[in-house]
Amino acid sequence: MPRIVAIANYKGGVGKTTLASVIAATLSEKFGKKVLIIDADPQSNITEVFIPPTSFEKVLGYAKTQQKVFSLEWIVGSGEPIVYRATENLAIVPSKPEYIGLAKYLIVPAERVYTLRKEIDDKLTEFNYVILDLPPQMYGLIGPLIKMASALITPVTKTSFALTALYFLIRDMRGTPPNDKPPFIGAVLTRFRTVEKANIEIYRKRVRRIVEEAYASYGMKWELEEALKSPIFERVFYAHPKLADIRALPFDPSENVRLIRVLRGKTKYSSQILSFVEPLVTEVEKRIEIAEKVLQ
Repeated sequence: MPRIVAIANYKGGVGKTTLASVIAATLSEKFGKKVLIIDADPQSNITEVFIPPTSFEKVLGYAKTQQKVFSLEWIVGSGEPIVYRATENLAIVPSKPEYIGLAKYLIVPAERVYTLRKEIDDKLTEFNYVILDLPPQMYGLIGPLIKMASALITPVTKTSFALTALYFLIRDMRGTPPNDKPPFIGAVLTRFRTVEKANIEIYRKRVRRIVEEAYASYGMKWELEEALKSPIFERVFYAHPKLADIRALPFDPSENVRLIRVLRGKTKYSSQILSFVEPLVTEVEKRIEIAEKVLQ
């Protein structure tokens, strides 16, 4: 069965899609894992990362002729998903911009979460990882979908609002049955600069306090405290000039412009960005493995 990793934070603009993109790309390219991305965000940002505009038009046509559906329709149980192959090891169930106007009407019943997880386990067995790119809390999709994940990772920026969002995300996850799922394997500090060492340490302490307070509100302790020691990833997802361009730039043959691009008809990754992210993804795998052993 694939490991389902949810990348979530109630607050928008904290780097969820960028983090999900580079984790998925690094797992598939550097670690040789089979990875499926599910774009559950109506804004379709991660779809834009991996599917160029010219290909997206073809995907729309293919979905219509083959009677396949995009991510949110599949999630609510309205058909079989279209799976777009970006590379040999990486695929995506894409979203589409039309969902922006429909998302507020979509509801994911609790029983659908169970059947969706079963569909993934039974029909998508070729994949080692499924990465869930989730929307902010403005949409009522995030809570139910997180519950089918094998692990939860939360990106946190240097703002008090991001910390508040982390607090309520943990409270909601632990306050909704089953309250032990998914295991929270840690927060990733994002968009810090390498020169901000003092600021990073301050935020490490703040995140730890927020996590402790969220769990304490239910009379609980973080379930992985003894095994992982810290609810903050050791690796910081530092600001990088190329990361800001992942979605902003058109496909271009020049090196290191996009995370993923097309060269002479072949899809390739930016080796610079993958090397930059590899230590973080190593820690992701390690934390997931530890959580599996502790909570089995």
